[in-house]
Amino acid sequence: MSEVLAELFSSRVRAAVLAHLLPRPHLGFSLTDLSRRLELPISSLQHECYKLTRLGVLRDRREGASRLYQPDQAWPLLPSLTSFVGGALEPQTILSAVVDGVPGLAEAMIAGQVTGTPAAGRGYLILVGDLSIEDVDAIFGRVVTLLASRVDPARLELAFFRPDDWQTRMANSTDFWVDVLTERVARVAPAAADADG
Repeated sequence: MSEVLAELFSSRVRAAVLAHLLPRPHLGFSLTDLSRRLELPISSLQHECYKLTRLGVLRDRREGASRLYQPDQAWPLLPSLTSFVGGALEPQTILSAVVDGVPGLAEAMIAGQVTGTPAAGRGYLILVGDLSIEDVDAIFGRVVTLLASRVDPARLELAFFRPDDWQTRMANSTDFWVDVLTERVARVAPAAADADG
């Protein structure tokens, strides 16, 4: 096992690959995509992705002319490694990653006590959009895993709203969720970004 740990943590490029891919297990990335997103040379990324695939952390698959890399859900240490990586990421980075590429999402927020070590307070994941229950569950599962070092999973609550219901709640300034948002630590609004760009 010590050889696996030595290989996992011996490279800054490998750390960047893990920090990008582990929070996004629902997506696959080509070396070109990774190079653009991480601003690293393809040759370095190819070497590291090969090693991580050989170790079982990643799996690769052909899609057209590209080879896509993503975390291998069958690797037994994946949840622990993902939680470890999540402990080094900011809540905003985590939230952006877990909702990356999810269709129908209007807004996602993390609020409450989700920084530092697990506290007695509650954390909230608030999702707004036209999402399937499977997408909602998958996003929540990814957030729970990535925030495990900061929030007791039993104290992280999920709230899912359709856009019209959310607008109604926000118009009611006495609503519980308006109060929760005063503790917001992260927010992603992909629909608004898509509309602007």
